[in-house]
Amino acid sequence: MQSKNLVVIVGGGPVGLSMAILLQRFGVDFVLLERSPTTTDHPKARGTYTRTMEIFRQWGIDGLMKRHALPDGADFFAFCESMTGHEWGRTNPEPNLGHSPCWKIIQSQDTVEQELLAHARKSEVGRFLFGHEFLHYAESADGIAVTGRRLDTGETLTWQARYLIAADGAASSVRRQADIEMRGPATLAVMANEFWQADLSQVRDSATCAGWRVYAKESPYPITTVLNTNGKDRWLNLLPVGRETDERTGTRSDAEVVQLARTVSGVPNLEVKVINRSVWRMSRQVAANFRRGRVLLVGDSAHRFPPNGGYGMNSGIQDAHNLAWKLAFVLSGRASARLLDSYESERRPIAESNADFSLHNAMRFNHCDEALRSGNRERIEFWIRDSDNHIHSIGQSLGFCYEDGAVIPDGTGRHVMRARWYEPADKPGMRFPHLWLDLARRHTTLDWFDREFVLVAGPRADAWMEAARQVSGRNGRVVQARQLEDAHEKDGLLLGQHGAVLVRPDGHVAFRMPWTPTDPAAELSAVLSKLLD
Repeated sequence: MQSKNLVVIVGGGPVGLSMAILLQRFGVDFVLLERSPTTTDHPKARGTYTRTMEIFRQWGIDGLMKRHALPDGADFFAFCESMTGHEWGRTNPEPNLGHSPCWKIIQSQDTVEQELLAHARKSEVGRFLFGHEFLHYAESADGIAVTGRRLDTGETLTWQARYLIAADGAASSVRRQADIEMRGPATLAVMANEFWQADLSQVRDSATCAGWRVYAKESPYPITTVLNTNGKDRWLNLLPVGRETDERTGTRSDAEVVQLARTVSGVPNLEVKVINRSVWRMSRQVAANFRRGRVLLVGDSAHRFPPNGGYGMNSGIQDAHNLAWKLAFVLSGRASARLLDSYESERRPIAESNADFSLHNAMRFNHCDEALRSGNRERIEFWIRDSDNHIHSIGQSLGFCYEDGAVIPDGTGRHVMRARWYEPADKPGMRFPHLWLDLARRHTTLDWFDREFVLVAGPRADAWMEAARQVSGRNGRVVQARQLEDAHEKDGLLLGQHGAVLVRPDGHVAFRMPWTPTDPAAELSAVLSKLLD
């Protein structure tokens, strides 16, 4: 029997699977359609960053992800003539300053999808239909009819749903039918990915280096990035093959891939097995709208970034994290459909920021390449040193702020984010800071935020705690209450001794008042009404 509050997700990559897991946590029924018969067998994205790891920790799968990752400290690039040849220099791993219970990992997307699907299948909520393609939808006042096709039999199926989630990637069929424009350059370059297997254990730092930028003066090949996917024997070449189209003549043979692998590795007789390959367009685009009626875009269907910096998959998973609780509140009647408008107003500016960050990193690689070709040692050293700004991005990962949407600004002005540095704050729109709650460092303030709103009160804000108890349950809206033992001003908290902040299920602060008003229960009730009604 089909649920009256069904959600259809199109796309079974990391973003679609994350959306499914989040809906499971809220008990929201869904059908996920994925055209491919299985999860991807290509490495694709490789960085799972700190905020994403915090979300995975909440789901209990961060340890499973780490099984597939390179060791801590592997987030550096080497610039060289070959993997075994002369090295001009390397970037430095990003320092972990303890702003989170987690840290980023270098892990390929195929293993991310594998673990997400395995985790999602443990729940009885929702259905996963691989080998099914999306065909079209028809929206009405009370729902949306979504039609798909089972590829092995050709059978056509239609689901009556409340909302349709487009997680079907850069060429999104759902987005095209919704007639949502992508803004920005569609093609910055045409790139080839070549995934190959070979034993390179003799290469220095083969188990710990994220990638090599290879430029050999006498090589017939363009400057090539070699990415480390498992620290052992699987490597991914990325190289430009054209401006608008693949400009190579003829079909690229396995023998040519083998020759390139031998060239970039610097091992002339290397035994190489070609696993697979793909050609793709590097873009810098963000959708004009993230929502049209009952259709909502997440991940690459909403934004396309250059891969430099690793923010594509991470941004998409955070899109899902922002959207899922809002969908759950609307479907359960705890919020009006107006809440869904905040999804675009919050996530679209973050997508623009991440797109600009990624594009600048791609341009930085161009500067590095020009320096390498020049042979000027000081020029090379400058651009390699500057490339730490590509790798060090904790501020980009944790420091973004939702300025407009399901937040109530407190008049302190717009947040200024610095990509390389993160400054914890309880400002409305920001992620509530991580604080350890026990000496064993097993529990953190981040554990408080999951499915409900949480009022975090200062050490002497007993009146706020009582207000949460009075307000909780009205209109089905639960408000949990947590009280700090210390003001933690040095940790970025400005809620004070007698104040409080209201934190959303996704861990972002919705409201802050660093004092106790005359009637805190009335204040809290008004805040919830403003956010949700």
